[in-house]
Amino acid sequence: MKNRHRHWARKAATALSLVAVTLPLVTTVTTAHASHKAKQPDLAKLIAPHKAGYGYFVDKYQQNTGDFTTPTTNPVIGLVDEFSTYWTHHQEPLNKPLLDLNIEKSAAITRNRTAVDAERSFLTDQRDNRYAVIQALGPYAPAFIRNANAQTETDSMPSEPLPVGFKKKHVEWASATSTLGPVVQLMNLTKQMPYSGTNTVKHYYEFVRPYRISPSVLPLPALKNSMATAAKDSYDFPSGHTTGGFESGLSLAYAFPERFQELATRSSEVGYDRVIAGRHSPLAVMGGRMVGSAITAATLYDHNNQSLMKDALAAAHSSALLGSKDTSVHDDYGDYETNRAAYRYRMTYGFDQTGDTHQEMRVPKGAETLLGSRLPYLSANQRRAVIFTTGMPSGYPVMDDAEGWGRIDLFSAANGYGAFLTNTKVTMDAKKGGFNTKDNWRNKITGAGKFTKAGTGALTLSGANRYTGGTVVQGGTLQLANKSAFGTGNVQLKKGTITLSAKTVAVKGRFETAKAGKLTMSRAGHLTVKKNAKFNGTLKLTKGDLKKGAKLITYKQHSGKFRHVSGLPKGWHVVYTKHALKLAK
Repeated sequence: MKNRHRHWARKAATALSLVAVTLPLVTTVTTAHASHKAKQPDLAKLIAPHKAGYGYFVDKYQQNTGDFTTPTTNPVIGLVDEFSTYWTHHQEPLNKPLLDLNIEKSAAITRNRTAVDAERSFLTDQRDNRYAVIQALGPYAPAFIRNANAQTETDSMPSEPLPVGFKKKHVEWASATSTLGPVVQLMNLTKQMPYSGTNTVKHYYEFVRPYRISPSVLPLPALKNSMATAAKDSYDFPSGHTTGGFESGLSLAYAFPERFQELATRSSEVGYDRVIAGRHSPLAVMGGRMVGSAITAATLYDHNNQSLMKDALAAAHSSALLGSKDTSVHDDYGDYETNRAAYRYRMTYGFDQTGDTHQEMRVPKGAETLLGSRLPYLSANQRRAVIFTTGMPSGYPVMDDAEGWGRIDLFSAANGYGAFLTNTKVTMDAKKGGFNTKDNWRNKITGAGKFTKAGTGALTLSGANRYTGGTVVQGGTLQLANKSAFGTGNVQLKKGTITLSAKTVAVKGRFETAKAGKLTMSRAGHLTVKKNAKFNGTLKLTKGDLKKGAKLITYKQHSGKFRHVSGLPKGWHVVYTKHALKLAK
């Protein structure tokens, strides 16, 4: 076997040029297939779960033990069984080009790690996963540490390698009886149960760790002794740390969805840190993401945990956490675009789509529970539709499992729908607080469905949208933060408020406001209506430079007038001309 490893290492070192860690994003948000454009598809059929050979993961997750050792009896083995097409159980490669590239990517990442990368990856290696994700809370992290009695045994990376045989001093990462005890208990669920590990699946595949395959994969110096003396049966696929990172991060994100995307980013970074340290390969951490996401969904879906989930939400939204924001703390995960780019890269690590690229997206049974607190105003089926329309394309290595866990893009799903495949109505009850009161959808929404905003909450559309079914506002506030946020259809304001926060907003169809509707826009803003406009209700103008003759709204032609216009100084008013509503004095 040693000779085989040396041969593989030589091949890996002389194959394609190494891929840089700063690969551009190669994934796209799933949209409806061309066949769906002519008429609205059967959404219920599209989002229905697909049973795998082992059944449904959320129903069978407790069978991830050493008593179940086949893809049809152990759901974790079954979940990542695509790996069987790359590597046999007898340590023979079946897809050498892919496995060689996997090692090349490992080597490139270790070779290009910075001092900051090294320090963070060491801490990730040595700390409890549950403690390691706390930093993604940013300004809320100090309150969490304080009110959960959280602690770690490792605060910095030593200047010299850890000695052979080094063992960490065990400390309890947090207290289950603390003020934030229910949150701690929720995060403990996946760590403490016997069926959350990856030991069984690792020993099923026996895939060798990358630093043992090729000398071009450089172990983190501080860890080189422990890595050199690790047990021979310490295998690579899938990554247990990455699995634990997603279990911890997504459990905490359920309790505190205000930092959902930041925690998802940190969860993915736990896997990336394992590659940086040389411990794991990209394929291994991609598999770990799948397993960790599925196990977390299974625990949240389990009816036995519903009471704890409710208590964790309440504890996290008390003054002990939500009310204890420390703005003096530097937020390592405070930049949205940086988080998005990092998360999307770590979905695929730049691998090409070498498999079947024409598979429809699949939504696993129970996957919607991962978004239960992040999109609380959506029904379970609506959250499934969100997952369906924001999922990854097919064809990437490892990710095309039977149920669909590999292609879920949780970062994008937290931004709301990726497409309105059918007519979609969203009702937000502001009295319930949190995201029920106010939310922001950032995706570029496509699809042929009509979007209806109802209820009392406020929703912002920030994407350059292309949905064609039109927009109806029946209550609350719909804010437009992008010129193309309305998509390409007609817009009806029946009741509630439309707020234009983008300076210029376009309506590609007709625009109509009813008596109970209010349009709010800047005095320096502009609404372009491609077709006819019908006015009623209230026009509220907010701060902005006043310019005589400035066009507030342009249209092909109009009927009616606003009943009330507010926000203008004395002596100013609006006039309706043939093709524009203008400021006048």
